[in-house]
Amino acid sequence: MSDRQRISEANRRFIIGQSGGRCNKCRIELFVQNEFGEKARLGDDAHIIASSDYGPRGNEEIGQQQRRSADNLILLCKTCHSEIDQQPKKFNEDVLLRMRDEHCCWVEERLGSTVTKPRFHYLSYINIPRADMYASVQSIALPEFDLNGAETIRQLGINAGRLMAQYTSVLNVEELYSNVLTDETSIGEISEGDYWFVNEVLFRTKRIGGYENLPDAWRNDESVIYRDFGSWRLICLIDPRWITTTTTLVGFQSGSYKLAGLLHINRIEPERGRVIASPLFLGSPDEDAR
Repeated sequence: MSDRQRISEANRRFIIGQSGGRCNKCRIELFVQNEFGEKARLGDDAHIIASSDYGPRGNEEIGQQQRRSADNLILLCKTCHSEIDQQPKKFNEDVLLRMRDEHCCWVEERLGSTVTKPRFHYLSYINIPRADMYASVQSIALPEFDLNGAETIRQLGINAGRLMAQYTSVLNVEELYSNVLTDETSIGEISEGDYWFVNEVLFRTKRIGGYENLPDAWRNDESVIYRDFGSWRLICLIDPRWITTTTTLVGFQSGSYKLAGLLHINRIEPERGRVIASPLFLGSPDEDAR
């Protein structure tokens, strides 16, 4: 087994979360929108000090355990990884550590400030990979849950409730950092990579269902929920795998659905008056919190 294979899953999750799922150099997103996981991954957990003595920035005085630790990892796209490893003098250890620190500060700035929000007991939608990234950035303990090969949350059956309970604890954390979206928010206030919390509002839904190719559906503005905020439209990309129950799937297919939640901004199209986002959590606040 190679050194790279021995990087722990906990360290992988941490470095992805700390980096907001983006390359620490060029900041491109490193996961396609419809399939999170190894096949969709467009980047590497790169070593700052090489995993071998003779690799880029190798240092025989550093032990293997330290080389495989999260402190020695930086998330890079494959292009930047190749560029950095081919120029080890230009991109030495200090440069890479500073690059990572600056990127982490940038990710934290996307979080906004503390949000006053209701509590949630039930969630309609949990984008597990993005929720894990957000929890890591906020230094919230990552939920420990094994999907056991399930391809959708709904396939978990009764265990879907247990998973939901663990992830509501992330959303219900006392100090949740985000920007807050209101009817007065202008498109000019929003930046790519931001996190925004939206209080319960009525979304329109469009053709939420089974698609073999979600990116094609999203390009056609399908498998989305959307709402107009004055002169611009918020479009949220919905991956049906993360809808929590069959009942809520019916709700998403009904044409309109009242939801609150936390969103990550993917891109902004000012010329078209559109903001494209991926929800981390969607649901309804507890009744006594409304």
